[in-house]
Amino acid sequence: MNDIALSVWTLWSAVVIGVGALPADAANAFWKPLFNGRDFDGWDRYLATPKGSEPLVANVDPKSVFTVTNLNGENVIHVSGEIYGAITTRGEFTNFHFRVQFKWGLQRWPGRANVGRDTGILYCGIGQPNPRTGWLTSVENNIMEKGIGQWWSVNGAIIDVEGEWITPEMELYVPYKKEGRGEKNIVWKRGAPRITATGANGITPPFDTEQVFGNWNTVEVVFWGGQCIHILNGHVNLVAVNPRYKEGDQWRPLTHGKIQLQSEAAEVFYRKPEVRHLDELPAEYVGEAISPAGDEQGFVALLADEALKDWKQCGPGRFALKDGVASAEGGMGLWWYSGQQFTNFVFRGEFVQEQGIADSGVFVRFPNPGSDPWVAVKQGHEFEIGDPNPEKATCRTGSMYPFKASSKANTKPPGQWNDFEMVCIGHDYSVRINKQLVTTWTDAKQRAPAGYIGLQNYNDGKTVRFRNLRVKDLP
Repeated sequence: MNDIALSVWTLWSAVVIGVGALPADAANAFWKPLFNGRDFDGWDRYLATPKGSEPLVANVDPKSVFTVTNLNGENVIHVSGEIYGAITTRGEFTNFHFRVQFKWGLQRWPGRANVGRDTGILYCGIGQPNPRTGWLTSVENNIMEKGIGQWWSVNGAIIDVEGEWITPEMELYVPYKKEGRGEKNIVWKRGAPRITATGANGITPPFDTEQVFGNWNTVEVVFWGGQCIHILNGHVNLVAVNPRYKEGDQWRPLTHGKIQLQSEAAEVFYRKPEVRHLDELPAEYVGEAISPAGDEQGFVALLADEALKDWKQCGPGRFALKDGVASAEGGMGLWWYSGQQFTNFVFRGEFVQEQGIADSGVFVRFPNPGSDPWVAVKQGHEFEIGDPNPEKATCRTGSMYPFKASSKANTKPPGQWNDFEMVCIGHDYSVRINKQLVTTWTDAKQRAPAGYIGLQNYNDGKTVRFRNLRVKDLP
């Protein structure tokens, strides 16, 4: 859709978007402190039970494992480490940026007295704390000497990462040294093949930027749309995606939850824990995000012979199919795939604009449109294909029209094919064009989280073609 159709949208868009809403950048800049400097208001303390089997009771801490103490004139959180456990936020967080500062104390406890000091940030924590540890099923940003930023499975959770299995030869160059002969771990490496880390594996950064013992370190987590970005003292040191846990026989995504700061046999001090909500990935971390689908495994071809019977035209015009290429003719209409509704998924394909600013769009998550193509416009979401440099930014190719502008179109000149990837997880949407992430956006209005996929044919007298359309369901 382009500016020609904007007049039809004016009143309706004003209602949907809302008047006077804060820009995303302004909303995302707001940090909320999670520690009042006096007590654990807003937190619960959980400690492992002696036998590791009894249900945990919040805030029973007879040995004062968690206290507020004054350190060099500042009130901070003191964790003795004597018993495994965690302080746990009462609130839950969905898309967020969390950061906290820590430094080590001297005390160490049996079980881990002769290995690296250890604690950690657990996030997207769900369910009940494990009686053996006090920890929720969650994603871990480990805080460990020579291993800050690591991921370890908590209560059976798994995750995907670009990395390499650590070989004996590689161990010389990886800061973290395994603690047992049986460990088989992964080192994070951008662009490497995708590996699923399970409960038997850890993931570790390839470098260490921890401050000298006795100094404060800043550890951060950026979590948006299933992207897990770990940061130590300003340096991204691990990126993983698709955290999930098993519920019965099904894998479920970890999309939100509580935050925990661990007690794990080492004395540690924490200060300045704070969080901000994210409606998109912060610009400085967009380049770190990875696709939730690392290869072509599991994708279903939507223009294959067996799928073609399920495509339907809604409204004027049509799509002509020849040699696996679908060409838009006339319009404004909608060609939609009726074979399945999709919830969380990755949609990939290629498009070509035969002339400059030839207009089309990719629609997702709309209900059965019947004979009205505007159903997709008003109830679904559109990834715009049109002008790479329009006057109105939300009309730019790659935008989630008309709500979120792409950072750039990143398209090739007319007549050349472009590949695209659209990811829909919960109410989070991202668009890649020619391998570059150009849009991340969270739908605050929370339109339907499931629906059909379709393509727009537009009445601008120009032609957009599509090929190699394929989709993969995500947990």
